[in-house]
Amino acid sequence: MIHLAFDFNGQPIGFCHPLKIIEAYHLDEVIDCFHQLQQAVDDGFYIAGYVAYEAASAFTNYLSTHQTGDMPLVWFGVFDKPTEIPLKQNQPLQAVPDWQIDTNPLTYQQSIESIQDEIAQGNVYQVNYTLRLNARLPVEQSYAYYKQICHAQQANYCAYLDTEHFQLLSASPELFFHWKNGVITTKPMKGTIARGKTLSEDKQQADTLASSAKDQAENLMIVDLLRNDISKIAILNTVKVPALFTIEKYPTVLQMTSTITAETKPNTTLLDVFKALFPCGSITGAPKASAMQVITRLEKTPREAYCGAIGFMTPSHEATFNVAIRTISVNKTTQQACYGVGGGITWNSTVGNEYQEVLAKTKVLTTNHLPDQLLESLLLIEGKFFLRALHLQRLKNSAHYFNFVFNYIQLKHHLNSLANQYPLGTYKVRLLLNNKGEIDCEAVPIVFSEQPLQAQWCEHAVNSSNTLLYHKTTRREFYPALTQPNQDYLLTNEQGQVTEFVNGNVVILSKGQWLTPPIHSGLLAGTLRQYLLNNGFIHEQVLYKEDVLNAEQILFINSVRGAKQVILN
Repeated sequence: MIHLAFDFNGQPIGFCHPLKIIEAYHLDEVIDCFHQLQQAVDDGFYIAGYVAYEAASAFTNYLSTHQTGDMPLVWFGVFDKPTEIPLKQNQPLQAVPDWQIDTNPLTYQQSIESIQDEIAQGNVYQVNYTLRLNARLPVEQSYAYYKQICHAQQANYCAYLDTEHFQLLSASPELFFHWKNGVITTKPMKGTIARGKTLSEDKQQADTLASSAKDQAENLMIVDLLRNDISKIAILNTVKVPALFTIEKYPTVLQMTSTITAETKPNTTLLDVFKALFPCGSITGAPKASAMQVITRLEKTPREAYCGAIGFMTPSHEATFNVAIRTISVNKTTQQACYGVGGGITWNSTVGNEYQEVLAKTKVLTTNHLPDQLLESLLLIEGKFFLRALHLQRLKNSAHYFNFVFNYIQLKHHLNSLANQYPLGTYKVRLLLNNKGEIDCEAVPIVFSEQPLQAQWCEHAVNSSNTLLYHKTTRREFYPALTQPNQDYLLTNEQGQVTEFVNGNVVILSKGQWLTPPIHSGLLAGTLRQYLLNNGFIHEQVLYKEDVLNAEQILFINSVRGAKQVILN
């Protein structure tokens, strides 16, 4: 059965049981397909599907591409109405696919150098050069994988197409165009940098991207290209750029976008729009025709759906299509999956930075940085919270980092109610916040042990690049399990630096100074740790095992249990 699902800007819509399939495998069939699609919309039907990158020369004959592969150049279903039937998940994902990149570092370097030779000769200003990753993906697990990458990417233009012969899993953050009531909007995305691990690091990364002359120039080239493309179908003097160099946040990367709008000429058709705009300039380069010639020479395989457009059009002639980046195609016969990834190469590009950008864009395939809930553990003594302001500030920072709804007044109300409910005694309060801003609080009586904490070294190192180490969340799978109440593990990172205990920070007394590891070693900034740092009682210093073993004292600290002597076994 054919199933299509779109989640564009948080407005999900699905289709199944097509009345008709309109598809093209050859360039000379593409234009006729678009005439059929327009007729279907004019007759009151919905159309939904995709256009492959290699269809470009059907719209503009001087644009160069590879010959198409096994997938259609155009594939659309015609539907009488959207469906409310949810897609069947079939099977959970058994394992993340083992993705293998098809381009070695030397070939990548040679391709970048070749592009920069073209730039030096004045043939192009920018080329969007892409690679492929390949893996096996069982088709019955593809929908579960699609949901995983959508959750990991948190993109605005996600789509899942399950057809007779192929599947498309698109977690695209980029709008190709939205067209409604004669106004067309396009939002090219050009300029990428990896997320920071904390809110402050994230702001630094965003500032770096926003002020990057290289990324601004790259983005502006594409804005100029798209303004020119849109002008072909626009009423005179209506092309506008209401937003330039906007920084958007996604779980693994920050992206620079700009927005272009125009009023389309009367009687403009979907074919007219594709003739003017396709393929999107953000995934070709500039000038478009010259850049596409370089792409065809350097990329050894067709892009197919990747870098094409996936979307739908309604009977009211409203159309929304994404740029099919962050998109996986699956051959249902062979169960082979392909993922394309790349970036814009300019004269100022460096091989190292571009390759890091490519790697950042592949993280969506294997990594889920998003927690289900943020967590704070507070000490409530005789109706008063200890270090409440620091706890709420940390929660606010993490909420902003992960795009969780954060309502300070609502949180304060919950905590005040709990304090009024338990005016006497000592309690540990567990506060949970989900991405919708929903709060869950519970108080549990706590009795403090006077015994020293028994600790031992953890055999497995943590990875300091793991974002979740820096935020208190319900995701705890990277910590060792604790089986005894007065037991803990002391952790180290991949460089052998001491980081923290599972449930608290570590402080040592060395040569008369109280020292604690810095955050960048890979640890949670505990609120008691922050209080002691703010007041000059402790100081940050990178620590190694020998520093701890030679320390005069070792302390475990957190805001609930205070400071405890540690016996390191």
